[in-house]
Amino acid sequence: MKTMLRSHAFRRAIWAVPLLAGLLASCGGGGGVPPPTLSGEVHGLAPALAPNSGVLVLSVNGTRQTVSTPGYVPAVLPLTFAGPFTVGQAYSVAVQTHPAGQICAVTQAGSGRLDASVSNLRVECHTTRLNDTGIAGATPTEVSSRAPDSQSGRDAEQARLTKVGGGAYGFDFSKICSSGDLVDATGGCPSGATWDCVRDNVTGLMWRRADQAYAGTTPTASERVCERVDWRAPTVHELLSIVHAGRAAAPYIDTDFFDVDVASARLYSAEIYRDAPANERWTVDFSNAGIAGKYSAGGAEQRRALWVAGTSALDDPGSAAYGRTNVGTSYTLIDTRRELMWLVPKAVAPADWSAAVDSVAGVNATAPGSYSDWRLPNRSELDTLVNRAFANPAMDPAVQLAIPGPGLAPMVYWSASPFVGDLSRSWVIDFTYGDVSTMLKSSQARLIYVRNRVFNPAPLPPI
Repeated sequence: MKTMLRSHAFRRAIWAVPLLAGLLASCGGGGGVPPPTLSGEVHGLAPALAPNSGVLVLSVNGTRQTVSTPGYVPAVLPLTFAGPFTVGQAYSVAVQTHPAGQICAVTQAGSGRLDASVSNLRVECHTTRLNDTGIAGATPTEVSSRAPDSQSGRDAEQARLTKVGGGAYGFDFSKICSSGDLVDATGGCPSGATWDCVRDNVTGLMWRRADQAYAGTTPTASERVCERVDWRAPTVHELLSIVHAGRAAAPYIDTDFFDVDVASARLYSAEIYRDAPANERWTVDFSNAGIAGKYSAGGAEQRRALWVAGTSALDDPGSAAYGRTNVGTSYTLIDTRRELMWLVPKAVAPADWSAAVDSVAGVNATAPGSYSDWRLPNRSELDTLVNRAFANPAMDPAVQLAIPGPGLAPMVYWSASPFVGDLSRSWVIDFTYGDVSTMLKSSQARLIYVRNRVFNPAPLPPI
């Protein structure tokens, strides 16, 4: 009988050893193993330009934690999650809220088990002074049918963006009174003022709310509207930036903020179409999904314009803004103005659109330039490579030099953006002159890839 009692006591002692070890590990007390920690770095986070605008909100296993910086941090910001954590605990880090003007992503060690402390978590933030396309979706079916455009960018992150104003999907607009004041929460302006302008909080541009007849002249400095006197005709890049290409019907613009005449929504730009003779301007057709090209028909009474004020990072930066690097079978181009990095294959083989989309996985498997997050550019991103001051090709020389072989640059290139009006077609850009149009997905076009670049060398200008 005494032998049996000693045996039961021995077994109880054996069970107690791992239980005690587990308690000590989880509590970190009593001289046991300390609890694991979860830490890393945030790269590219910009400071707040307005209250709460520079706050990044992360979560680990549902517990939220804010990250912010009072000054500009172009390199790294240390990050440590509060915990406590237990040995062997599973974890998953996610972005809950992006800072205004930025999109952040967990790019390394974002999930796993804490069998030991993790110190290599990496979060990257990049600025988004380039509007998305509006080709997103209100339902899972729409999102799927509009992929891959709908799967990345501001539109895809709409629920987690920090917006200054409002707007569809990734757009962020504010209504401005003729007095220069913000339209208030009730839709009102100060006495005697009216809602006349729209501020784009992504690009920093100020737009007139409504288009008007264009007779070949631009506003003069005496035309003070919304306390601005720098009104002008927009560039093609600027007009394309407010195209809402995901709408089901004309006008292809956010109609909660803009009042564009549907019957004559082909709006003139400040740029001349570079064919011969050079006597016609570029237009962007807001009645036809945002097609951009030359318009030579119709009388002056049919010509419309939407005036803009301010400067932005949208327009052509010039060759000095691009840096080119040889990465084996491709070149990389860095756009230092719009924080994009391009991958230009040296063997420029045409493909249909489905093959173009499928090619991304193969590209990322080889990690050219040590990056594995390359993708097809959407129509807005692809348009940044167009320089309409040139023709045949309509590219900055630094970009053109990365295109292999004579005559290959002035060709049609695929975007990641399907045409929502006919899903058998997708958006393309012809770099002969820079026309933006659609083409059957079964057709052949050339490929180029893009990724977001995390750098942020200087503070963004206030909006």
